[in-house]
Amino acid sequence: MIAAKVLRDAIDSEPVCFGTRARQNFVILGGGLAGLAAAQELLKRGCKVTLIEQGAEVGGLARTFEQGGFRFDIGGHRFHSNNPTVVQWLKDLLGKDLRVVPRTSHIYLNQQFVNYPIQLPGALSIFSPFKAAQMVFSYLVAKFTEKTRQDISFEDWVIKRYGRALYEVFFQPYTEKVWGIACDQLSATWASQRIGIPSLWRMVKQAIAPAKETPATAISEFYYPRAGFGMIPDALRENILAMGGTIHTHTALLSCTPLTQGFEVNVRHQDGTTLTLKADQIVSTIPLNSLLQAIPEKLGSQEILQSYNLEYRDIICLFVALKRPQVSQDSWTYFPMKDLIFGRTHEPKNWSPEMVPSNNYTSLAIEIFSSRGEPTWEMSDDAILNKVIEQMHQIGWISKADVHKSWVLRVPYAYPVYRVGYEPTLSKVKDYLNQWDNLHLVGRTGSFHYMNSDGVIEDVFRLIEKLFPEGAAQVQPLSTAAGRWM
Repeated sequence: MIAAKVLRDAIDSEPVCFGTRARQNFVILGGGLAGLAAAQELLKRGCKVTLIEQGAEVGGLARTFEQGGFRFDIGGHRFHSNNPTVVQWLKDLLGKDLRVVPRTSHIYLNQQFVNYPIQLPGALSIFSPFKAAQMVFSYLVAKFTEKTRQDISFEDWVIKRYGRALYEVFFQPYTEKVWGIACDQLSATWASQRIGIPSLWRMVKQAIAPAKETPATAISEFYYPRAGFGMIPDALRENILAMGGTIHTHTALLSCTPLTQGFEVNVRHQDGTTLTLKADQIVSTIPLNSLLQAIPEKLGSQEILQSYNLEYRDIICLFVALKRPQVSQDSWTYFPMKDLIFGRTHEPKNWSPEMVPSNNYTSLAIEIFSSRGEPTWEMSDDAILNKVIEQMHQIGWISKADVHKSWVLRVPYAYPVYRVGYEPTLSKVKDYLNQWDNLHLVGRTGSFHYMNSDGVIEDVFRLIEKLFPEGAAQVQPLSTAAGRWM
């Protein structure tokens, strides 16, 4: 579905032209949410846009996988923003196809499901009185003993603010499972961006008296398209085509050569034919190493690439269709234990009834945090399914008899990894690429900056504001604290 007004305006009216960049040729590398949103907004402003996507379809991590009436998002995505302009952008795009979904999440700790984000005193009640007291005492002691600890690693940041006992129980296990590295190797930047200090203070106070307000990190509801998150990239794709944009899928980037003015971009289609494009401006949403590999070696790109040690975390998505009406009422469920192969699940039917073919069925989208070369990544699809079902049966969730069908999808470059010391390397790479002021890095993958879907849209609007200050979208980026949510 495309929001009728957006498409009608795109077809029936001339684009609004702003400044000298209107009618310039833009080549966008990557057809995920960032690339598609950038393409639409540039076309609205009278630019010529060609989008290059290596995969069979656009959408990237935002696409929805569909088989036999079952729909699954790649990793699962909900949309929430404290920025009203971003919310309005989404409403304009999807119209009545946008649902408001209540959020209910749990984390599996000590063989019990407790509310997530962690809420005290409820979370402490699953432990012995001694262990619960130890965690509260550890937090209070840290306020005096950890003041001088430097914020270098995730471990440093959390222990300094929360104490070691809370860190070891609530923060360390899941974080290390997600990233595949020890918390003392993960940068403190990740913690500062994703964890709200005031929320924990409220949690501790709640152990004494009930909290009077909801923590900033704990959203109670979110937006979600009725037929999966992929409706967002699908609507963007159709708007792009309706406004005269060009999209090439199954197309690999061969080279991106800076010229005296603009760039020459060479690509290869699936059938082996090649195409040369001239671009006044490049918007890159692809991994930084892929972009560096495309720039000619004579320009020093390979020297930068050889010193490039930025990492991306991959994930495995296991989609399981089930012959039962429901597993849980959760929107998300988290599993931090190392002995469980899976780390997070969601039940698509709980987000929208249209994610399953009938009410007699449900499904689970199961995330397994693993990267290329790791043992789990190399397992066969059947081995992954059997291991997950065996472990879920042990915790009382589902059995093999419940399984109707299953699919496994391996997803590279899912998340940028903030390893300790990554900042100087990232600065070196960006300083090199910033020598071309008509090359723009956008989105989570393209800019190596972890952001949610709403943050991606804000990033696109920041680009538009930079390119067209006289006709900008007037989106004011929120502070980290204001925009943070879990």
